[in-house]
Amino acid sequence: MTRPTSHRCFTRTSTPLFLLTLILSLALPQAAVSLDTRTERPRVGLVLGGGGARGGAHVGVIKMLDRLRIPVDVIAGTSMGAIVGGLYASGLSADELSAVFENADWSVLLSDRPPRGKRSFRRKSDDVGFLVNFDLGLDHSGLVFPGGFIQGQNLEMALKRFALPVITVDDFDQLPIPFGAVATDLVSGDPVILRSGDLATAMRASMSAPGVFKPVKLNGRTLVDGGVVNNLPVQIARDMGAEVLIVVDAGFPLKSEAELGSAISIADQMLTILINARATEQAALLTASDVLISPDLGALGSQEFHRTMEASVLGWKKAAELAAQLARFSLAPEAYAAHRKEIGSRVPNAAPIDRLVVENESNLAAEVIAERLSDQTGGLLDLEQLESDISNIYGFDTFESVTYDIEQDGEETTLAVRGTEKSWGPNYIRFGINLEDDFKGNSSYNVAARFTKTEINKRGGEVRAELQIGESPRLFTEWYQPLDYASRWFVNPQLELGRFNTGLFDEGRQLARLRSDQATLSLDGGRQFGNWGEFRLGYQRSRSNDKLQIGLPAPTGGSLDLGGVFANLGHDTIDRVAVPRSGTLFNVTVSTFRESLGSDASFDLGRLFLLKPQTWGKNTLLHWWDFGSTLDAEAPGLEPFSLGGFFSLSGYASDELSGRHFGIGRLIYYRRLGDQVLPVLDSQIYAGASFEAGNVWDRRSDISFGDSLKAGSVFFVFDTLVGPLYLAYGRGQGGRESAYLFLGQTF
Repeated sequence: MTRPTSHRCFTRTSTPLFLLTLILSLALPQAAVSLDTRTERPRVGLVLGGGGARGGAHVGVIKMLDRLRIPVDVIAGTSMGAIVGGLYASGLSADELSAVFENADWSVLLSDRPPRGKRSFRRKSDDVGFLVNFDLGLDHSGLVFPGGFIQGQNLEMALKRFALPVITVDDFDQLPIPFGAVATDLVSGDPVILRSGDLATAMRASMSAPGVFKPVKLNGRTLVDGGVVNNLPVQIARDMGAEVLIVVDAGFPLKSEAELGSAISIADQMLTILINARATEQAALLTASDVLISPDLGALGSQEFHRTMEASVLGWKKAAELAAQLARFSLAPEAYAAHRKEIGSRVPNAAPIDRLVVENESNLAAEVIAERLSDQTGGLLDLEQLESDISNIYGFDTFESVTYDIEQDGEETTLAVRGTEKSWGPNYIRFGINLEDDFKGNSSYNVAARFTKTEINKRGGEVRAELQIGESPRLFTEWYQPLDYASRWFVNPQLELGRFNTGLFDEGRQLARLRSDQATLSLDGGRQFGNWGEFRLGYQRSRSNDKLQIGLPAPTGGSLDLGGVFANLGHDTIDRVAVPRSGTLFNVTVSTFRESLGSDASFDLGRLFLLKPQTWGKNTLLHWWDFGSTLDAEAPGLEPFSLGGFFSLSGYASDELSGRHFGIGRLIYYRRLGDQVLPVLDSQIYAGASFEAGNVWDRRSDISFGDSLKAGSVFFVFDTLVGPLYLAYGRGQGGRESAYLFLGQTF
């Protein structure tokens, strides 16, 4: 594995502090000489407490210890202190450790589901109409909730990446620096000292904040964050043989009375009091020979992970202020270089992979995992390929976690990949909501629920049912069945019953409203291409019945039967459905309806859809194009395409324009306001504007770009947990204008 070596110097160090460090560094050799003349120097223990994002201070302290040439012989850590300490114990240098945290993308590490671009093509379709981005389990007892808001897949994979050189070390005393992590047994409440096993798992267990991260199952115990029982493991470091201690306390500050205005803040305050009380007990064990470093972190929040490197700078500064006390532990340059060289020599050499083992803890066949793994036997581990394979498996979105281990038994090296099914599955329910109001008395809403039963067979088949109530009631059911273990080929029969309204307009005035009942049966099958594309071919049969609901007698109506075959090619790599920032969404469909296939009319339909965002900094420009055409239509009144509404000629009424041909192009600009506050929720606020040009036509000969209608909008959008919420004003040609409150998917 190639470890990060780049380092960007801190820029907030003051000139007086730099001079102080320079003076101390000049004085260090004299102090080091007397210490090096001893036959035995004292064993230095480093104690790193918990604190969430505040624990970034540990990185700065370690950088200062390295600058002062202070050796570290044992490390004990809790929570974030366990992660920083465990990575340092694995053999990373201070600069490499700093680079890890400087380059960390916490919005990814502190997320659960795989990024949308890495999910299977099937799972990407889950977002359509259902933007509430989580699934709840469902069994005979009712709803089943995950063990934590975050399952920790991305964090554990990152920890494994940086601890990979020592992945075969089971005894933490045999690490380059002996290490111990503190966790809490959730059942008994006892502290658990992790001194053996998989280093990445131990670090993850120590940081599993209850309710945020899922507990870690390890050696028959259910483990959560060690800060609950021991946030400053002083005695543990002593028990590991440390004679003198350097203790870094990045603990949690208490809230002021003004901040205690809710039940959540009060409960959080009580937990902080408990954690700090136990940390105080541990700090009382320190002696005059030890050094306690308490960085001045102020109100820096434990969840503000985007400020981790700011905490690192503050840790560096505080350690520099205490440099005179720390200097008595320093070594001469030659002795310290020899110490670090010895640490590097304790990192095991990588061995070729002799055997691949799949450990499948799910109802799926082991081949579902094996088919997605590259053969790595016979050579050194290709980490990039393995992580890509595991991402592909996890993107199947059936497993709670997919991880790996490398085990050595004598001369044989085994790569073991383990998939663990979701503890709240295999039945899931998901909710969606759509709301639209034009502040002119026209409003609509739809609320939907989706039930999915997965793992109905070894190949990963699933059945699904969706129920929608509101303006457009709908019932949908389908069976999705992969035909091979790699899910390349599939069949997908579907049945949909729906009811929706259609308006009839004349120069912006609505004359009537039709209520349409529709039933559609389709028999689909196709081929997936990786996780980016799909080709689908099928037969579709539908029947619709239009009835006048409000207004003048409609010139069209009655029933219409359609039967035909279709082919669809889809490409989907966009990062998110709410406000896309990268990737491409492309779809082209060709349908042929014939009387011989049960259709009242013979005609062909073609439609092309393209969505392409471009992002720089906080800015995103969305290119959105949509075209459709009807060929050889014989059925009177057949107008399958419509325009009007928000982002679809804004200012015009919803579906005001309809015809047999249509085309529209949109340029939509988004500007993210402020910085991301809580990466776990990934919530954002944007301001933006759109420009739209398009029209509908009844005859192909009428199609002309010069005949297109122009419209635009300005808006704010709040990317919420239930979907994007728009507040917008739209204006189109002919004095069309409208204000919008819109919640839901816009394309």
